[in-house]
Amino acid sequence: MTVKVEIVRRLGEPSVLLPSLLAEALNANDRVKLRMTMLQEAASAAAGRSSRSFETERRAVGLSDAQFDHFITGARAVGAERLAIPGVNALLAGALDDIAAMLAPIEAVEPETAKSMQGRLRALEAGLGKSRDDILDRAEISRLTSARKGSEDSLHLLVMDAHKAINRIAVATAVELIDGAHAHHLEPADKARVAAFMRGLNRTAALAFGHPGLATTACRVGARLTIQNDIGATEAHVLVIHVEEMAVAVTYTDVHAIRADFFCSLFRNWKIEWSALAERAAEGLGKEDAFYLVTGSYSAASQEELDAFLEFLGSRIVFLIDWNKGRKALQIFVGKKAAIDILTWAADNDLGHRAFLELGGADLVFEAVRHVAAGCIPYGARLDEALGDEDSVDFLRHVLKEASGGLQAGRSARLIRDQVQADLAQRFESAESAVLTIVERHLGLSRTLASAIWSALAHRASVAERASLVRRSKLIEEKADRLTLAAREACLRLRDSAELRLLIDEIENATDLFDEAAFLVGLLPEVELEPALVDQLAALAEIAMLCAGELIRAVTATARLPEGKRSDAAFALQAIDAVGELERSADAAQRSALAAFVGRGGADARILVVGVEIARAIESATDRLAHAAHALRNRVLKELSA
Repeated sequence: MTVKVEIVRRLGEPSVLLPSLLAEALNANDRVKLRMTMLQEAASAAAGRSSRSFETERRAVGLSDAQFDHFITGARAVGAERLAIPGVNALLAGALDDIAAMLAPIEAVEPETAKSMQGRLRALEAGLGKSRDDILDRAEISRLTSARKGSEDSLHLLVMDAHKAINRIAVATAVELIDGAHAHHLEPADKARVAAFMRGLNRTAALAFGHPGLATTACRVGARLTIQNDIGATEAHVLVIHVEEMAVAVTYTDVHAIRADFFCSLFRNWKIEWSALAERAAEGLGKEDAFYLVTGSYSAASQEELDAFLEFLGSRIVFLIDWNKGRKALQIFVGKKAAIDILTWAADNDLGHRAFLELGGADLVFEAVRHVAAGCIPYGARLDEALGDEDSVDFLRHVLKEASGGLQAGRSARLIRDQVQADLAQRFESAESAVLTIVERHLGLSRTLASAIWSALAHRASVAERASLVRRSKLIEEKADRLTLAAREACLRLRDSAELRLLIDEIENATDLFDEAAFLVGLLPEVELEPALVDQLAALAEIAMLCAGELIRAVTATARLPEGKRSDAAFALQAIDAVGELERSADAAQRSALAAFVGRGGADARILVVGVEIARAIESATDRLAHAAHALRNRVLKELSA
């Protein structure tokens, strides 16, 4: 309070005007930024890349003069680097007046600062000269609108510096604090609106986790209440809110078009009308020279609805701080669109991304990968390529949730990192269960095929029934192929998957052989088959069916091993051993079938050839199942020794 009193003492009579000067300075800031945006768009229009008039935005800030109606649509190139823009002289003259209005409160409180800025303004004005016929160089537009620090001065840089000084003065000379907002001579109704805005802001402000920003000032000029928030430490990143009766006008500026889009998307459940956003720098201007402005209009039906909107608006600001850093950190792992979706989810759930960044951002995830999944992810591969899109997004959501909740609860950074690593480890462990689940479904199809072959032989299927078996077998084999691809893809998430890949390959081979056997059954001639021959093939098919069933039981038990059940390991090994015994039985059954077919010297040669091939295909399928069982046995033993 002492500083405020000293400032008021120094002000003397001009201090009476300070609230109005500040309010007009904020309005002038809105106007001059729109003027610069219109300049950028005019350059794009001259290249045939824009045709917007900014009518809504101009009306919102008081630039409704008809001379600007064709400012952008009428722009044209008059040579390689020169543009004819109708009304550009008037627009630039207005920009200089706006900046002068911004300097007025600074001159009243910080005369030395104002003197320096006025000198910069005079130098910039002299550099502009007076263009004839409203013609301007592209380079001059760049010099006017550039927001780059460290290069030559520009109107935009001067505006940002003046705005920063205005914010400083507004805080120092505030008449009162309203829940943290520095307020200047507000009416009772204004105070209620500011309080609503601050309820939202204060509810989520802790999610900034110490990052500077969120300072709010409020003042009234005429019939309009103006609320401003500085959103972090970036000069060009500003939110200005005008409230007049039941209407709210939002003016938002940003150097990142993608973040401005994100900000607008947060209000998708509110009936707010946003102006279109220029998503690129003007033609001929570098990206670093661009900044973006968007305006929103909201009309409330009641005082309660108005306050609810202002509260929600205030609560969203914290999610813009360091947003671009958060997006870049996340998109390393899942890509740009998914990263933005994660940030949107984090904002919708009042979690945010600042805690994630405080704990290292991308390094937090890299550390987890190094500790628990280094062998699962090939060098240079993204997380979503190894873990899958859905699981990767879910994991990163969990990271943001753990980071935010952990820091708010006072948990140590080490504990939060351990929890993140534990979650990732569990996801990769569950990936093995996912592989085995797919394998189990695949084996179910193999067993179904073996059962269908056995049924066709044991029940002396008719020609039509055997033809149906062939068609059904083809559909099952195609479905099994899709499961094979899914299982191989799921294996990519595992740090050690050699045995599982062999398991998948051998089961696929077995299914192919069963499909071949079904096809051969369909080729058996229509003549009456000797029961002794058919019974031999049916017995072999039954053994194959049992073999597939035992392997299913082994896979089911193996999938439960991460739960620590030793009895499941014993059951899996017993089932695997049963597969080996059945494979040996299949060898003997094949020999018996071959002997039976060869012993029937007078039999139809077609029956002999097809019968021998059916026996070979079925027995080969059991060989493949035995190989798969051996691979699974190695996996079980490795799990037991881990």
